[in-house]
Amino acid sequence: MRQSWDEYFLDLASHAATRATCSRRKVGAVVVQSRQVRSTGYNGGPTGFPHCDEGACPRGRSSAQVRSAEADRVLSGSYDDCIAIHAEANAIMQSDPRDRVGATIYCTDFPCFQCAKLIANSGVSRVVYKIFPETEASEKCYSFLEKCGLSMTHLQEQ
Repeated sequence: MRQSWDEYFLDLASHAATRATCSRRKVGAVVVQSRQVRSTGYNGGPTGFPHCDEGACPRGRSSAQVRSAEADRVLSGSYDDCIAIHAEANAIMQSDPRDRVGATIYCTDFPCFQCAKLIANSGVSRVVYKIFPETEASEKCYSFLEKCGLSMTHLQEQ
C-alpha cells in the first residue's frame, strides 16, 4: 500500500534524525510546503563546535557514571548546559521565510517549548509528529501551539 504524504514526510524526518550528533536523543525535522521539502534539520552542536557525540556536551557527559551536584542538576532535565540546537530550530533556520508560509513541519518528537515558540513565529501552520510524551511540558506546548492557531497531527506508527 502506498504511504500517505504525512507518512512519507515523517519518514524523511526519521531519516534526517540519523544525522543527529546528540549523545542522548536522535531527532529529525522536515519543513514541507506544497508537498516540496524546503529544509531538513537534526539535533546537534553548532557549526564549527565539537559535536555532542564527541564529548563536547556537558549534559551528554553527565549521563555517564559521573555523579556530582552539577550532574544531578543536568540529569534532572535542565537544558542549561546542552549545546545541541534542536532539529526543529535547525530546519527553520535552514529554510527561507517564504518557504515556511503555510508549511508543515514534520518532527520525530513533539517540540519542546523553545522550539514551539520558534515554530509559532516561523510561518509554519501545521505540526506533524511521531512521538508525544505524556508530560505536563508537552501538554503546555500543545496548548500553546493551538492558541497560536497551528494544527497538530499525531501520526503514530502503523
